Amino acid sequence: MKLKKSAKDLSKALYSVSKEHNLEDEVYLFLVDFTSLVTSENQFRALLQSKKIAGADKIKILKEVFGDKANILVLELTSYLSGLDAVHVLKEIKANFERFYKKDKNIVTVKGIVSKELDQKQIAHLKSSLDSLLGKKTDLSIVVDKTIIGGIKLRIENTFLDGSVLNQLQSLRTELLQI
Repeated sequence: MKLKKSAKDLSKALYSVSKEHNLEDEVYLFLVDFTSLVTSENQFRALLQSKKIAGADKIKILKEVFGDKANILVLELTSYLSGLDAVHVLKEIKANFERFYKKDKNIVTVKGIVSKELDQKQIAHLKSSLDSLLGKKTDLSIVVDKTIIGGIKLRIENTFLDGSVLNQLQSLRTELLQI
């Protein structure tokens, strides 16, 4: 069965229905987990891509596997996906849904790159500071990169801020070479 709607239209419809029933959080969390599972596990990918298994049977199988954790809206939508592009379409639906969700919930994605592992207290303090500075809730992820020596690099959506020691040393080097 060929889909006649784009992934963006499908994700808009999914978000609209989930918002109408006040299920945005539940749908978002299940969609993230389900997409991750489909991408990493061959059996789920094969089930999603199968053209031989009817949509109703896919839903039945997935309900049995996920039990109470299953979100029927996501299962209903994904039951219409099949073929080699099914995983790609699911990823697009998830990405679009996530964009709608974060915009609606006033959440900004922030990636922090630090030189050494931070403990939970430091991460909570950084998140709190970013929340207050940006005036939004932050979805913060931290990556360790020892090559930056110290300081922090931040990617806030599509804005890059580099407060690393490595960057400061490179700037100083550039200044010294110009003299």
